[in-house]
Amino acid sequence: MSARLRSFPPWLVIAAALTGSVAVGCGSPRETGRAAQAESPVSTGVLEGVVTLTGTAIPTPTLVENTTDPQVCGRTQTLADIVVSSRSRGVENVIVALTNVPDEKIPPLPAGRLVLDNRQCSFSPHVSVLTVGSVIEATNSDPILHTTHLYGPIEANMALPLEGQRVLRTVEKPGLIIVKCDVHGWMQAFVRVDTHPFHAVSTGSGSFTIPGIPPGDYSLEAWHEKLGITQTRVQIRGGETSRVALEYSSAHQ
Repeated sequence: MSARLRSFPPWLVIAAALTGSVAVGCGSPRETGRAAQAESPVSTGVLEGVVTLTGTAIPTPTLVENTTDPQVCGRTQTLADIVVSSRSRGVENVIVALTNVPDEKIPPLPAGRLVLDNRQCSFSPHVSVLTVGSVIEATNSDPILHTTHLYGPIEANMALPLEGQRVLRTVEKPGLIIVKCDVHGWMQAFVRVDTHPFHAVSTGSGSFTIPGIPPGDYSLEAWHEKLGITQTRVQIRGGETSRVALEYSSAHQ
């Protein structure tokens, strides 16, 4: 069954196709807040999808020259602001999330934990998702000073002067957290926090999986730091896997 698309900006092309099957898939390893089994797998559905980039050219991440701690960080660093597979044209690090989930369909949320590592002068992972009440554990794997500065629904600046140091913060509000290092200006990461676990981050092939979704019609939001944000509709049926295909246009990346 074809999804009905909303109007989008001219720089963005979205193609969505939904089909049903009886197979129930597993969650993406990149997904942090998995759905709790408040309902049986037969009564919930799975959303699988892929995000690709149209066109012929494969864009490369932005590179910056570095003079801060070059003995550890090197002379060149990448912003990792766009990563596209040369084989599948899949777009990595796209956050996909349901945005109109009724409160009565949200299962109990176990507290999650995101380890946000300062490693080789980059944040790892670059993009992630969490649920409200989860913990961000900032760590430092480098022998130099880093800061993990959180902007958004949580405001915190965690200094990590020592290798192996760890600092924890609990996220109490939903929203998009932007993470920066005050010492190394190119370091940046993004964490989306939701009140539900129906979200994921696309892998290196552009694929994603969101399991345990109660049946219903939902709005699906896709966000990428460079390609932008858009929404489409998806329909979930109990005991089935629905599929959606999203396309960004390379002409305007």
